[in-house]
Amino acid sequence: MKYQTFRLNKERYIESCSLDEVLAPSSGARDACWIDLRRGDHASTEQLLASLGIHPLAVEACLDPTPASRLVAYGKSLFLGLPTQTRWDAEHHAFLWVVCMPGRIITLHEEAVPALEMVIEHYSDGMRFHGESTSAILYQILDHLIDQGMAFTLRARDAINQLDDWPEQKDEDDLTEQTLSLKRRLTRLAATFEDQLYCVGVLQTIESEAFNIEGLNDYFRDAFSHLDHASRSVGRQLAHLNAIHQGRQLQLQNKTNERLRLLTIISTIFIPLTLLTGIYGMNFRNMPELGWELGYYGVLAVMAAIASAMLWGFYRTGWFK
Repeated sequence: MKYQTFRLNKERYIESCSLDEVLAPSSGARDACWIDLRRGDHASTEQLLASLGIHPLAVEACLDPTPASRLVAYGKSLFLGLPTQTRWDAEHHAFLWVVCMPGRIITLHEEAVPALEMVIEHYSDGMRFHGESTSAILYQILDHLIDQGMAFTLRARDAINQLDDWPEQKDEDDLTEQTLSLKRRLTRLAATFEDQLYCVGVLQTIESEAFNIEGLNDYFRDAFSHLDHASRSVGRQLAHLNAIHQGRQLQLQNKTNERLRLLTIISTIFIPLTLLTGIYGMNFRNMPELGWELGYYGVLAVMAAIASAMLWGFYRTGWFK
């Protein structure tokens, strides 16, 4: 399995170090460490997690085959399970497991998490954390996850605006397919924000040796506020998308009604004409009109007059508007 280890130095940025340095016995005054793990096979992952001194129940939670959002304290290990949206077109949630311990934070994930890569890139050179604790590292991870989610939210808003301006002459089936696909993505994003909002909210109430946000309270409150805004934004976009979908359905229904109205007019006009043709199609011997030289033209004239009168009547009553 792949892993990266970092130390948060006194200048409040991270620098690479070896896993042996992290695991080496030292005093409690050592720098905070961050270990980022890319999940491998079950046995090697379990062995490495256990070697890091993580509580057995936290190890078990990290290896749970059916992950769920939760925040639980196991002794001196604070376990945090967060759903993440690693890609806009992802068909399922990715999960990020975080374990906070005194002087140490461990992140575990199955696939690449862009937010973590950004934290490593930005805070290895140039940018500095707000503190020298693992809480400061966790805050930046959460902040970048929120920013990543907000980027997806803005992307969804642009896509919805394009659907709102969809030309009527374009394929309606394509519009429906794109609408439903966008709705599924927004629904997953909304669920991700809801779970993250719960976890960040609970983090602000935790009092544990493994996790202390003293001095960072305002930052975590801002993270909660940003998540709440993102969650409400997705809700508005879903409502907008539903309105677009319903509006298009009404347009399609109106088009169908117009076609049915035209067919109804045509059918209504042909009912008396069909009656006439049915009457004169009967092969009775004593039908006086059959011997009339102008009978054929007379019947056609009567049929034309009936059709014209009915068309005029429909026009006067507004059926063609």
